[in-house]
Amino acid sequence: VITHLERAGVKPGIQIAWYDEPADDGSVVLHAGFDIGDQSCPESEHVRVTELPRIKVASVVHRGSMDKVGPVYEALVRWIYDSGNELGGRSRELYHQWDYANPAAGVTELQMRVAS
Repeated sequence: VITHLERAGVKPGIQIAWYDEPADDGSVVLHAGFDIGDQSCPESEHVRVTELPRIKVASVVHRGSMDKVGPVYEALVRWIYDSGNELGGRSRELYHQWDYANPAAGVTELQMRVAS
């Protein structure tokens, strides 16, 4: 994806991941990409340009490795319910800081859709 963006002269912004609803077999499709703002980018066999809809979310910033994110998601969901809200869909993750060599230095915003 990065090579495709570079060839198109597109400067990638923050990395984003979002998830589809689980299938009947329990599998979940993960979508990953980058914010490109108003830049134009051609699509390819492996690259699709998608505008994510504006949604109401509850969010929390997780600092550290993603292998320790489970309890943070659980706390976020608990907060949503404890505050009288309901979940409105799947999560999004915005990777504000990512270092493959040092995952513990990661800064990730976890967003859960809240039903209106």
